[in-house]
Amino acid sequence: MSNLVKLRPGHINIVLVLTDASKNILLSKFAKEVYSFTGSLTLHFSFLNIDKHGEWMNTLLEYAQDAMQIGADEGDAGNHEMDYTGYVLALNGHKKYLCLFKPVYTGEDLDSKSSEDEGGTSGGRSRSSSRDDHPPRRSNRCRSLSTLQIHHKLDRLGLWMERLMEGTLPRYYIPTWPGLDKITPSK
Repeated sequence: MSNLVKLRPGHINIVLVLTDASKNILLSKFAKEVYSFTGSLTLHFSFLNIDKHGEWMNTLLEYAQDAMQIGADEGDAGNHEMDYTGYVLALNGHKKYLCLFKPVYTGEDLDSKSSEDEGGTSGGRSRSSSRDDHPPRRSNRCRSLSTLQIHHKLDRLGLWMERLMEGTLPRYYIPTWPGLDKITPSK
């Protein structure tokens, strides 16, 4: 059993899922979002690097009774290479359940919003054509938007934490926690 779930009864581990590339940005935002909950003696905070422990995360979600529902919400039910960056897991090791926070701000959301803004009015169309005249400026903007997107993935985490403390979040029960062999991939 993983140390992520080896806690006393009644204790919950809040686990931020991140990558090497997003680590600094997400940890800073995570700390700000959960700060008001750090006084609780029953909450523990940690992170899981998906670059190193992706197999454990995949196995955990497969074990969840409603795992198909979790994947179906993403729209890529057939694609097993999901981006878990920014997910937060509330793991109750004793009662064998997890609560799942999924990022609220992704690249797809930004693209669909900007295309609605550009295509919604005639002014949007003229802005769209002027952007095409300056491709280098747009690529620099995309890089900064990528950082911004990562930062905003945890925007509603504080509200989710409040619901966790109230006990109103859906719980995904796990028949057994993935073993240590699932944490570190064999090479």
